[in-house]
Amino acid sequence: MARLSHKVVFAGVVIALFSGSAFAAVPGAPPKIVTTCAACHGLNGVSMVPTFPDLAAQGAPYLIKQIRDFQSHKRADPLAQSIMWGMAATIPKSKIKEVANYFASQKGAPGTPENPALVEAGRKIYMGGVASDHLPACMACHGPTGRGLPPLFPRLAGQHIAYVTTQLGYFKAKERTNDPLDIMRSIAAKLSTKQMTELAEFIRTL
Repeated sequence: MARLSHKVVFAGVVIALFSGSAFAAVPGAPPKIVTTCAACHGLNGVSMVPTFPDLAAQGAPYLIKQIRDFQSHKRADPLAQSIMWGMAATIPKSKIKEVANYFASQKGAPGTPENPALVEAGRKIYMGGVASDHLPACMACHGPTGRGLPPLFPRLAGQHIAYVTTQLGYFKAKERTNDPLDIMRSIAAKLSTKQMTELAEFIRTL
């Protein structure tokens, strides 16, 4: 799921790079450095490709950390290695905050679940956890509306189902290890694949 065709990604990146000068010429357009990100994440941070996360309204401190973790290779999950290591390398360190602040200032967009029948089960896990499995409620860190609790805990509201389930899988397999205090690795280890999907379906509706 996370291993999207490199040809598709490359085509999008080429479009963004060659259209960068056009964006920059329009009054009120995003900073030119952001146009490279637009190929996968959308010009306003709302991705049209479910493999890639929405960045709109995401907390700037979280975005800054992720970019720096990509650049240092601290975030080393398969999607990071295959795409984001190379993309993040093109962002000058002096421009990281500019990129993060731009996407943080954009308006987030709620989504539509793929399987509405799973939303209620996901809501119960997100809001209340699973006591029998010592699984805490997601809302404790990400907030009841999924807006996150900066600077450590990111916005989840409206995020793509494919991205959420893929990242939870990475945490469970310990392929993604840049979570503070191993929090997400510990939580994902207690989630079944079905529960991950249920959570992702609910998160998409926030």
